[in-house]
Amino acid sequence: MKLWWINQHARPPIFAGGTRHFNLAKKLCVLENNVMIVNGTFDHLGDTVLPEERNSENPISHTYEGVSFLSINLPSYSGNASLGRIRNMYSFYLKTTKILSPNKTKYEHPDIIIGSTVHPWAAYAGYKLSQMYKVPFVYEVRDLWPLTLIELGRIKKWNPLVFYFDRIDKLLSKEAALIITTAPLMKKYYIDRWGLPESKFLWVTNGTNIDINSTNDSGETILPENKKEARPPFRIVYTGALGQANGLDEILRVIQASKEKLKNFEFHFWGNGPLKESLSSYIEQNGLPCFIHNPVPKAQIWSVLNQADALLFNLVSSSVTLFQYGISPNKLADYHAAGKPIISIGQYAQNPVIESGAGFAVSSARELPVALLKFQELSPEKKIDMGEKGLKYAEEHYNWGKLAKKLAIELKKLV
Repeated sequence: MKLWWINQHARPPIFAGGTRHFNLAKKLCVLENNVMIVNGTFDHLGDTVLPEERNSENPISHTYEGVSFLSINLPSYSGNASLGRIRNMYSFYLKTTKILSPNKTKYEHPDIIIGSTVHPWAAYAGYKLSQMYKVPFVYEVRDLWPLTLIELGRIKKWNPLVFYFDRIDKLLSKEAALIITTAPLMKKYYIDRWGLPESKFLWVTNGTNIDINSTNDSGETILPENKKEARPPFRIVYTGALGQANGLDEILRVIQASKEKLKNFEFHFWGNGPLKESLSSYIEQNGLPCFIHNPVPKAQIWSVLNQADALLFNLVSSSVTLFQYGISPNKLADYHAAGKPIISIGQYAQNPVIESGAGFAVSSARELPVALLKFQELSPEKKIDMGEKGLKYAEEHYNWGKLAKKLAIELKKLV
């Protein structure tokens, strides 16, 4: 079975960021499938190709561990919510459908095309190509567009783009042969909104590489040079995007207000995003025991997680409407697999941290100091028990091999 997976933001394993599609594709290839991931050369997280390839006019082909990537050259931009980003996203749609059209492409024709809503135009490109090739279209919903933009305050609900993206979402969900969702209750949104049958949905959560969680494989230290000798007893680690949706500005304000109470803690944030500069400035101005580090490639993430005493998860508290459908961030899968206690902040339907028993769950950032002080009082045995519960939960729910088999079974029904 030959699959094309259209996702502008798909990351090869040598770059920092989400590698969901690479990992699923790698396991699908083991199951005797052929997968080509179509991504872009640039998004707000940075390049997805090597620097010397950045200005290539032609699409760039690479193969990583048996998985083919076709990277469409796109214009760069600055700012997560800018006109430049809109131009970048629409360029991906236009170029992808042109380069891969049946009368121009040199690539082997697909049996199925999957379009992923990293943004609507990426998924729409997959749909248009499926029409050209007359093959089944699979709609992968990772973010609810335009609801996500509205809930995060990036766009007003009467903005023309809301109606435009809503029409695309309705079209894709009705035309799709199968709808993949990443959050457990996301299908309810579509069933209630568009009257779709429940049989049309398949939940494939984000996963993790259980088998390659090796200790300190990159040799990097999480501590700045001047902190190695005398650090506080407890090291709290966050990995992922530094954006509005992650609510880290609120976390820093809570740490500032409780600095004396939290004198036994230091906080490390590994990632990139539009708030990186403002977060760094706030830390410096207030002398907080917090450090921001550049992201590392996915293969090295275990070196970061294994040096933590506990792992921090947070999303903005204003997104309760979104969270009623559940959550499935990449970092939660990795956190569980790391075998470390997790501190979850926010109100989520079916919170994995609660289900697994792998840590503490509090409803808002204001409660973070209470959770941290409770963690401080835990016995070593209890911390180990939380970590072991997380690892067991990861093996049962976040194993890429199991998730790929689940997906392969449903895809084969379509051809």
